[in-house]
Amino acid sequence: MDIKKIWEDSKKHITDKVSQVSFDLWIRTLAPEAFENGVFILAAPTTMGKTQGMNDRHFIHIDAAIKAVAPIVESVQIIDAVEQEARHKVTTEIHEIHEIKIKAGRRNADLRVNANQTFDNFIIGKSNQIVAAAAEAVAKKPGKVVNPLFIHGGTGLGKTHLLNAIVNHLLIQTPEPKIVLVTSEKFTNDFVNTMMNSKTNPVATFREKYREADVLLIDDIQFIRDKKGTQEEFFHTFNELINGGKQVVLTSDRHPDEMATLEDRMRSRFKSGLIQDISKPDVEMWMAILQKKATAENYRLSDEICEYLAKIAHEKDMNVREMEGNLTKINFYATLRGRSEPDIDDCNAAMKEIQDNTRYRTTAETIIGHVVKYFNIRHDDITGKRRVREFVEPRMIAIYLIAEQLDLPLINIGQLVGGRDHTTVMHARNKIATQVETDDRIKKIVRDITKMIANE
Repeated sequence: MDIKKIWEDSKKHITDKVSQVSFDLWIRTLAPEAFENGVFILAAPTTMGKTQGMNDRHFIHIDAAIKAVAPIVESVQIIDAVEQEARHKVTTEIHEIHEIKIKAGRRNADLRVNANQTFDNFIIGKSNQIVAAAAEAVAKKPGKVVNPLFIHGGTGLGKTHLLNAIVNHLLIQTPEPKIVLVTSEKFTNDFVNTMMNSKTNPVATFREKYREADVLLIDDIQFIRDKKGTQEEFFHTFNELINGGKQVVLTSDRHPDEMATLEDRMRSRFKSGLIQDISKPDVEMWMAILQKKATAENYRLSDEICEYLAKIAHEKDMNVREMEGNLTKINFYATLRGRSEPDIDDCNAAMKEIQDNTRYRTTAETIIGHVVKYFNIRHDDITGKRRVREFVEPRMIAIYLIAEQLDLPLINIGQLVGGRDHTTVMHARNKIATQVETDDRIKKIVRDITKMIANE
């Protein structure tokens, strides 16, 4: 398969689906990385590039275009530079980190779980202490305390770690429960493949695996939102397990209210248990994370450098995987310079590219500031609770730009603009998105403000 040609042809389908600014900044910069097991992988040059590519306003067109050009493609994935580098490591390292098959009883012979991810080595701070406690409660008393448990948060904050920790705890229980741990993509593929390939009673074959589970854990459930056939099967599987007192744990990169195409009945079922988010770490927690990574990799890291890096990670709003990759890079720079442990110069040299890229890591306040400046209005005209007609359009444009450029839940965006609810925010975002394609005046305003932000 010629992945370069597929991507070039796909971009032609996307050009008229997004604004020219968005296409130039976030689509054109993506590059085809690989096609593996039905997954078409694109690489973004920065973490912000990945975030924008995965943004609902862009990804829906990327996904549709690639599948239209190459129907053999089952799903599309976007990775950033750190993840791309990790892909290029030797296969044995990848298996050690991501797919460790542990010793389990006959009931879970096919279970794959990372045995290194446990509650004991999960770093707990203010941002995740509630969700960690909930996960541990589920592991100790499945189906009895919190059911379902829905964990949501950004990339690299520990959602998958908690799933593995739950499973690892369950496997030491007697009798050993029947456990199913899969991604939403695996659930979907199992359903489709069973329907296509099973010669006798395919539905029963599929249900035998999923509905007989004592504990069902699904990672990245947000990817099930656009697959109605799979949603139908999952809904009934979910209901049967919950009604039977079986435990269900789900993770997602967003709150159920942010999953726009998720059926209302499923959203309601998700809300029947505990929905808990994992927030970004504070400086103190970042220091613990970096020290843990340094110990695991046998790096020498002074308290001064650890605190310095922790502050950068916190200020630049990095995720854990990204910062762990940066730590590896910093130690590599120190080695090249003949030092046994990195100093400030090594950090600055290694992080220069990151610091340069963070000019695109704008904040919501920055965006609002530029909208205010463009329209020559006051800050509280956007963020206040007053409903004055002349400020409606600037506020909607601010909402649209924040939603486009930042990976923020709609509920959080609403809090920034006078405490408006997520439905109002969604309406504003969608309305401006439509006008950008149909109204030259709005298109110019959005383009001008976007340039102001990029040139800051």
